[in-house]
Amino acid sequence: MYTMTYDIEIGEYKLGMLDKVEIHRSVEQLSDTAVITLPASQYNNALEIEDKLKRGDAVSIMFGYEESGMEGEFSGWLQRISTDGGNIKLHCEDDMFLFRREMPNEVLKKATLESLLHKVVAGCGLGLKVDCSYSWTYDRFVINNATGYDVLKKIQEECGADMYLCNGTLHVHPPGEMMDEERYYDLAVNVKEENLTYRRAADKKVKVVVKALLPDGTVKEVETGSTGGEKIEIRSPTSDEAGMRARGELEVKRRTFDGYEGSITGWLIPMCRPADSVTLRDKDYPYKDGTYFVTSVTTEFSKDGGKRKIDLGFRLS
Repeated sequence: MYTMTYDIEIGEYKLGMLDKVEIHRSVEQLSDTAVITLPASQYNNALEIEDKLKRGDAVSIMFGYEESGMEGEFSGWLQRISTDGGNIKLHCEDDMFLFRREMPNEVLKKATLESLLHKVVAGCGLGLKVDCSYSWTYDRFVINNATGYDVLKKIQEECGADMYLCNGTLHVHPPGEMMDEERYYDLAVNVKEENLTYRRAADKKVKVVVKALLPDGTVKEVETGSTGGEKIEIRSPTSDEAGMRARGELEVKRRTFDGYEGSITGWLIPMCRPADSVTLRDKDYPYKDGTYFVTSVTTEFSKDGGKRKIDLGFRLS
């Protein structure tokens, strides 16, 4: 039996009481978030925290087991406080919170993606490096009444990239290009729950139509995949045919493979983060064993215990 322990700091304060923490991290969403739930009262005295904590306070969350030690689960900033439903919730966001600053209105022409990312970083007053795997050029990019966060979100939605902050660097990469740690799960040993469906690539036909708006107002289309299944349309930030085709093929790869779709839920050990790879083992069906890219992880910590729900992306091997 493991003993739960935690260390949570917000601004100048360290939490001494806690109902629950839920942390959601994903390479497919721009921000990682945490929600800290506190009891609304202690010893029949209402908690008054809104005069002690404020938006923009630094947040550090560590938890784990006394027997194995704590892990740094989240660091970021307090975004808002809610007091609905009989308890107090502290809503937190990772360093993407720092990009929620207004940028000057501007129309950029012939701007490379990397130069645009540097402009966003500088425009938000941040001293971050940029690591970008894409190399396209925007014919025209409009910044109008937008924050740096809005610009990054638009870029991510258009190219489907993994976009995240790590060790002082803004990363922008095709899904699965940059991977972190290898994790191992046995469905009979360290998986608490599973919601998995094994599918064959032949049963998941998909056609991807990539569309790009040309300067003259017409639309250029590039198709990838196969007919007879789901049809998906996506926008492309570039009209370069090779770039459009690569974008379409990436989407096909993400959706068609022999392997599992769904999620597994384990305990706090082992640690698992988005962009890790997870190798699944099923002793009853060895042919289903495989390694998958992790797209998101939702971690919960409370008096009832700790657990991680791991969403699987495309199969790596």
